[in-house]
Amino acid sequence: MASYKVVMTKDAETDLEDINNYIADHDSIDNVDYVLDELLKVTNTLANFPMKGCIPKELQSLGIREYRQIFLNLIVSFITQ
Repeated sequence: MASYKVVMTKDAETDLEDINNYIADHDSIDNVDYVLDELLKVTNTLANFPMKGCIPKELQSLGIREYRQIFLNLIVSFITQ
């Protein structure tokens, strides 16, 4: 089975930082590590399964088909008063 290199765009890296900061501010450091690990784990599956996920509709409408998006379902609960 061929293996591919997964490259994260600068925007994706910035998004990860924003997600980490949000979780750190509103939850716990343990959850920051957990969510980051899960996101990287699912992202790295693209190395062996490059067609996994879907082409974002906004890119597909422009004829751009080189990018994939994968959704990670995490249960997130916030209790506010």
